[in-house]
Amino acid sequence: MQSPDLSQTYFELFGINPAFDIDCSRLHAEQQRLQAAYHPDRYVSASEHDKRVSVQVASWVNQAYETLQDPVKRSRYLLEISGADIPDDSTTTSDTEFLMEQIELREQVESCRHGEGGLQRSYQIETQLAHRADELAREFTSHFTAAELDKAVASSRKMQFLQRIQQQLSELQFELEES
Repeated sequence: MQSPDLSQTYFELFGINPAFDIDCSRLHAEQQRLQAAYHPDRYVSASEHDKRVSVQVASWVNQAYETLQDPVKRSRYLLEISGADIPDDSTTTSDTEFLMEQIELREQVESCRHGEGGLQRSYQIETQLAHRADELAREFTSHFTAAELDKAVASSRKMQFLQRIQQQLSELQFELEES
């Protein structure tokens, strides 16, 4: 079995230029192609070595796809392969304005639990969060492209915080739809 070079970057694996803005449909198509070629089911009657390699490659392809399809993971991966010092997930931001924005957003999300029209309000907040995520993505791209890695790291952290709020809102929407 001819397997891909496991030392290449995820971008190289999928034949995509290392950038934040990627063609997600191309990424998906390449992931499907690679999975079809290396899925362990194709190697059921192969040698033990080829079976192990297919499991390893399929796992690596899945990990690469999961990383590149998620904007926050993609930004962190870009920073990682560029040699930036990336703080762990428990590190907070010192940007007071952004911290205040987070508190306000969390309060807005929580307010949807109470009173009439919570689900409708949650959809409005969802739109607001999507616009803010787009702003932070543009900010990250600008800093990363200009090789301002410290600023790009800060933007990536903000994207991560915002994504957590989006996830909390999604969970709340599910609760509200079920009740």
